[in-house]
Amino acid sequence: MAISLLTYRLRGLEALPVHMEVDVGPGMPVFSIVGMAGTSVQEAKDRVRSAMAASGFRFPLTRKIVNLAPAEVSKSGSHFDLPMALGLLMASSQVDTCERKILVLGELGLDGSVRGVKGVLSALLMARAAGVAEVLLPAENVREAGLVEGVRVFGVKSLREAVGVLGGESLPGQRVEEEMFEWAGFHGGDFADIFGHSAAKRALLVAAAGGHHVAMSGPPGSGKSLLAEAFPGLLPPLSREELLEVLQIHGLVAAGGVGGTRPFRAVHSRATPFMLLGGGPGLVPGEVSLAHRGVLFMDEFAEFDRAVLEGLRGPLEGRPLQLRAGKETAVFPCRFQLLAASNPCPCGFYGDREKMCSCTAADLARYARRLSGPIVDRLDLCVDVPRLPYEDFRVTATESSAALRAKVEAARERMRARLEGEGLFVNQELTPKLLKAERLDLASQEFLGKAVKTYALSGRAVHRILKVARTLADLEASDWIQKGHLVEAAQYRLRS
Repeated sequence: MAISLLTYRLRGLEALPVHMEVDVGPGMPVFSIVGMAGTSVQEAKDRVRSAMAASGFRFPLTRKIVNLAPAEVSKSGSHFDLPMALGLLMASSQVDTCERKILVLGELGLDGSVRGVKGVLSALLMARAAGVAEVLLPAENVREAGLVEGVRVFGVKSLREAVGVLGGESLPGQRVEEEMFEWAGFHGGDFADIFGHSAAKRALLVAAAGGHHVAMSGPPGSGKSLLAEAFPGLLPPLSREELLEVLQIHGLVAAGGVGGTRPFRAVHSRATPFMLLGGGPGLVPGEVSLAHRGVLFMDEFAEFDRAVLEGLRGPLEGRPLQLRAGKETAVFPCRFQLLAASNPCPCGFYGDREKMCSCTAADLARYARRLSGPIVDRLDLCVDVPRLPYEDFRVTATESSAALRAKVEAARERMRARLEGEGLFVNQELTPKLLKAERLDLASQEFLGKAVKTYALSGRAVHRILKVARTLADLEASDWIQKGHLVEAAQYRLRS
């Protein structure tokens, strides 16, 4: 009689059920795995054989067939190891058959240990939606699995423990308290240790409060990277909902995910479109998705390949990425904050008061063309980071990251109260409908109208000015956008 166990396969962020059927019968000692099993699944044969022997079980020396249904779609991953071993033990009558509806996943070591696997949160969400109340998984994955409510989790460290759980031994369902994911701070520098640059710090405070994209321009060594690395310290901790989203994405590339901090992804200027956007045969997430609910830092922004930058058009609008490989399609969220840093010209000293620029007019024109108008139009705040005079290094720095973060959290609390029911988190996500509902007094309307005519602003630029102005109003605990908010928001746009 064939034994059937429930496991899963991944298609992007989505986990789909796989019914593993295991049959052990008379015949030649052949071990076959059918159902479009990939290389990692086929290699499970040796891992399962060694793990069973090391755990004191007998590996059947007869015909063994493992079928992965549905058979017409490909499967890959090491998480098939544990259900395969348990199925063989049941089919060979070495352990009792489990009649419970339970999801099983885990990689086996040659010594019978159970190791962590990827995609656990997606698997648990699938199990909960399908009405599966119990999940047997590696102890290494219990921490992230505890975020999914309504599912009883059994974390095991060995094949022996897994057999005991299926046999009804008293291993308690393991849960994880939310406090285990408490925000522990970001170790990327403190604004109190960075001298000068009050304008840039102000822009970064506004960006942190509203989730806006920022472009910093300045000569080499002026402090752009230092400010960017300290920026995550202004961001509030992830909410439970955001944490679940982030861990689900990061769980596809590493077992255990990230912690309670927001992602900070620094991308090198030699990055390819695949690295940035993701895809490939396994439909893996790229940097824009790994930065979801966090920060994507792109230093030397103008040095990136044009194809890479143009690939940012959709993600900068917060639109999910749809990736395709063969017949498979996956959708990844990518709501991140872009921090772009660049030099003002190829030599880096255009406009510098201390060092003369050596670039020709042709060099400047060619450099300016590296960033297309649609990309620049999607940046919310553009700020200069000039070279600091020596006197500024002797002046006491401004507020600490902790003090600024308190202002950010207060502003975001106002946003949450206002956007409750809209499914939005920050002002950067405001829709045209919500922006249209914002009331502007006559002076504000006149100023915005003049700015549109004078600088030929696009509709997108107007929307982004309104979003930043709404954030400035939230920072000042104002219910309405005032002219002063619009003036400051427009200044950030017109720098570009």
